Amino acid sequence: MHYLLSIYMQNTPVTLKHLAEKLKMSISTVSKALNNYPTINEFTKKRVQDLASELHFTPNKSAIDLKQGRSKIIGIILPNLLDHFFTRSIYGMEQLASKHGYNVIISQSHDVLEKEIQSANMLLQTRVDGLIVAISKHTQDFTHFNDFEKIGTPVVYYTRNPSFNGSCHKVLCNTFQGAYQATKFLIERGHQNIAYLGGPKMISFTHDRFNGYIHALKDHGIPFSAELVAYTDFDKESTITAIKNLFSSEDTIPTALVAFKEPILFDAMKYLRSVNLPNFEQLECIGFGNNSFINYFNSPPIASIEENPESVGENAMKLLLQLLNRNIEINNYQKIQVDCKLVVH
Repeated sequence: MHYLLSIYMQNTPVTLKHLAEKLKMSISTVSKALNNYPTINEFTKKRVQDLASELHFTPNKSAIDLKQGRSKIIGIILPNLLDHFFTRSIYGMEQLASKHGYNVIISQSHDVLEKEIQSANMLLQTRVDGLIVAISKHTQDFTHFNDFEKIGTPVVYYTRNPSFNGSCHKVLCNTFQGAYQATKFLIERGHQNIAYLGGPKMISFTHDRFNGYIHALKDHGIPFSAELVAYTDFDKESTITAIKNLFSSEDTIPTALVAFKEPILFDAMKYLRSVNLPNFEQLECIGFGNNSFINYFNSPPIASIEENPESVGENAMKLLLQLLNRNIEINNYQKIQVDCKLVVH
């Protein structure tokens, strides 16, 4: 009894060693008794199992997995869970990981490269079995991710295209197609002065949207105008500055707008309404996102580009599981694209 009390007072988990010492058996015998080995007699099994139950013994699954050369943990690094896209994409990932016996560790970089590097190092030390990452807007050097592949841990990039890293596995939303669809839709509604509000100009993963926009203009015989293009760093202040630039020239006042993502579109619309933009009610806007709360707007955007984040997340996890199961060789680099859908409100 004093032994049992000492264990509880130490407030430490009961181990196989504790059980073995109390029962005066070897750790091997205790382990076999708990796992119903046929070589252990029923009396011994009952003694071991009764004490294990009394002391609330729980096998250390992490230790077992590590002994087998795996952690059964998948690391996920993303910019920000406040972003609706990432919140939705995580749902599909977690469901699929759990179904295959994996837990996930989610870390946020907040679009800061230093935090991304810290998260990568933490997950590397945790010995995750695989990594899924949406890079920060400042990531150009991939050394901190290459360290995983050097030790045979597969990495899958998702949603943000790591353009500076040609040799990698990636699952992307087809944002070229989404921006093309949105621009084409506005052209067919009679618009000629269609503005584009993009993400940070020098960031590699913003280019596909812009290319979709200019290709749609070209295919429909509408000349490209640099005055109809502006960029934001995703914060409210730079978005308002960008909108002021877009609507500063009376000769090229936009009648429609395609935005990189809906949060910056909402900031833009709020500002334009506050300054009483002439013909604001006729301005037709489309952004990437398709946020559910748009249904509650009195004057919603004319349409949204649905990026299908659940499918992007599921495909990223599915690809990683194939790599973990050796169904795909780690250097047989895969690129998977999930199509967007134009949703008219």
